Amino acid sequence: MLEKKKILFAVLNWGLGHATRSWELIRQLIEQGDEVILASDGEAKLFLEKEFPLLVIHSIPSYNIKYSQKDTTIGMLFNGVKIQSAVRKEKKWLKQFLADNKINQIISDNRYGICDLSIPSVIITHQINIKAPFASWFVNFQNRIWLNQFDEIWVPDVNGELSGELSRPIPSKLLSKVKEIGWLSRFKQQKKTIQKQIILAVVSGPEPQKSILSARLKSFLTQLEEESILYLGCPEINQQEKIGNLTIKGHASTSEVAQDLANAKIVISRSGYSSLMDYKILNKKMILIPTPGQDEQLYLGKYLSVNSEVTLISQKDLNFANFKSAIFHAC
Repeated sequence: MLEKKKILFAVLNWGLGHATRSWELIRQLIEQGDEVILASDGEAKLFLEKEFPLLVIHSIPSYNIKYSQKDTTIGMLFNGVKIQSAVRKEKKWLKQFLADNKINQIISDNRYGICDLSIPSVIITHQINIKAPFASWFVNFQNRIWLNQFDEIWVPDVNGELSGELSRPIPSKLLSKVKEIGWLSRFKQQKKTIQKQIILAVVSGPEPQKSILSARLKSFLTQLEEESILYLGCPEINQQEKIGNLTIKGHASTSEVAQDLANAKIVISRSGYSSLMDYKILNKKMILIPTPGQDEQLYLGKYLSVNSEVTLISQKDLNFANFKSAIFHAC
């Protein structure tokens, strides 16, 4: 019989995507009898608290990434500095945590500072190669230094099918550490039948861009005759709002979200990797609106838009006319 492990599972708070994709792995660890201790911050921590109320969850230093209303070079530089600072704070936090707790393994979803040489440490990431608008060589040099600290690198993909150039080619120094673990989605085990057809919009990611897109989609969806649902990606909001044929939800249980996805004839969303795994597993048609300033999302949107099931619209070009046209042609 395998010895049960005590595992620290740390999750990045960059919207809800890292928390939702970690859901399936956390569930599997619990089912096999391991003791899981969670660590995160912000909305991701709130989500994990609601989904796993019986688990201990620690607060961990935030990356505090924001994407300004305008896509600026200065803003990107500030975010880079914030990430460097956050990694140092993570290492300091982990040192204290390990002084107080004995664990057998560390699993980190994209938190570069949560690893220790004395404990088997795994990082979950699809970004072995980062898309950067400038100084790409330096960004990837630093990224590979951080990744190389871990014993294993788990890539949630199958033969690079979804991540494309983000996970391939694999640098030679990391080759022995990389392991593809397949797509992660909390909806894999959710078997739902279609009850009615709706248009589903899901907003996620850092502020203020999340609120900017939420307001625009709310305006557009209220003008449609079809029934629609807009998820705001806010775990702290439990109530719903009804405006005509539009229902606005801050957050919902995994089962409820799964039912709404089953009912959706099309999903309107950011092109975040975790969201794309959900939609691909469920074979959903998509309208993707990349977050301004996130080159990874722009790449993924373009990479997938060669498929007739995916329509790509930039946020700066988004208006009601092309929004309605995209829905009409997709459906």
